Amino acid sequence: MPSHGQYTTEQVEYPSHGEAIAGILFKPTNVSNPPAVVITGPYSFMKEQAPFQYGTRLADEGFAALIFDPRSVGGSTGQPRRLENPKMKNEDAVAGLDYLVSRGDIDASKLFLAGICQGGPQSLDIASYDDRVVGVASVSGYFRDHETDVYMICAGCVNWKPGDDIGAMKMPTPEQGEALYQARIKRAEKAREGFESSGKVQYQPLVDPQAADPTTGALAGLPGPVVWSWYGPWTLKGFENRYAVMSDLDHFGYTTAPGVAKLNKPALIIHGDNCMNPPAAKRHFESIPIEKKKLIWNNEVAHFQHYDQPDCVDRNVGEIAAWFATCM
Repeated sequence: MPSHGQYTTEQVEYPSHGEAIAGILFKPTNVSNPPAVVITGPYSFMKEQAPFQYGTRLADEGFAALIFDPRSVGGSTGQPRRLENPKMKNEDAVAGLDYLVSRGDIDASKLFLAGICQGGPQSLDIASYDDRVVGVASVSGYFRDHETDVYMICAGCVNWKPGDDIGAMKMPTPEQGEALYQARIKRAEKAREGFESSGKVQYQPLVDPQAADPTTGALAGLPGPVVWSWYGPWTLKGFENRYAVMSDLDHFGYTTAPGVAKLNKPALIIHGDNCMNPPAAKRHFESIPIEKKKLIWNNEVAHFQHYDQPDCVDRNVGEIAAWFATCM
């Protein structure tokens, strides 16, 4: 019979751009000098969420798996707190690679990246410029281009109820979505101006169970019952339900499209029609110039099920581990 749980769990800390990053390293006990993977999570993630689920399973597959809190989140240092800055998260992931190499008990020639939701395309982006990475995987990605950002905002206006078919529900028009996007940018600009003049950080809830009005929007960063169905329970388990409004400028000012279009590392993308903006996933996959790439299209599960539903995560990790094995 297979033997599970064959890994150690080590609380670690490593530096990133002047701050201390809190991490957990899951290290297999039955592999010496193992390959390693740095795992990046969804928008606003902390390490105990989806990265934890993938980290433990990848350790069972023989990989040293590093998960981390980005700067300004959870156990990591950094001010202001709760900044949503994808480039900073990328830097923290790269610093995680630096840390793994520095340990001396990791095979530095076999370094991988994996990401869930927003962390997936960000991992693809990092792999396009960090030559140490030999393979990368994205799961249920929030593929960062303007269309998908507007899609995310529109999804917050859908007043979903349990049992409803999300795919059949009407979204706001593209024109409404663009107007809501521009309103968020203006709100963020005003918040940053206030911070620069007074040092005061303006916060709003990150998630809110109430759907946003398609004409006036919402103050929350991720409004609506669809997102709340997953994030809501985490607000009772240490998830800090707020974000710095000014960080919308950093968040929406970042795109993964140029990096992915230059990616020359073996890449695996797991997505489906019930994940976030399927056309964007296909566009990103098609733009990858390397021949060694694989797209797994799974329509049986929805976006958030990829985060922590056990059978779904098990299948995904099996695919990721098999893919990484072809890169070694």
